[in-house]
Amino acid sequence: MVQLQSFWDYRRLRKLERSGVEGEATVVRRHPVRGHERYFLAVKLPDGSSADEFSEEHWQPIGAPGAVLPVIYDPAQPKRATTGARKDIDYKAERFAVYVMGGGGLTLFVAGCVMVALVRPW
Repeated sequence: MVQLQSFWDYRRLRKLERSGVEGEATVVRRHPVRGHERYFLAVKLPDGSSADEFSEEHWQPIGAPGAVLPVIYDPAQPKRATTGARKDIDYKAERFAVYVMGGGGLTLFVAGCVMVALVRPW
């Protein structure tokens, strides 16, 4: 259960790397959140039309309202967007954590169920 966030990050980044479209995002506003800031960004599509807003949390400032940043987003789900370029996406680091921790956790869960099933008749 602890590794679900890593699994979701892995899937989101993998989908963005495979089917994402590069574009621009403009910082609309920012709000402080427990020591870091949440940025709300408006996506501008390559054909000139605009898409939905999305938000990201960053520990370091990425720009003031009105700043334009590169973004990669999924046209099917614009809220899945992330700032940066396609070459910057590195989902392989998350994949290692998902495989090792998720596989290990699943193995321990199954072993625990088997142990409970074996001990219960006593």
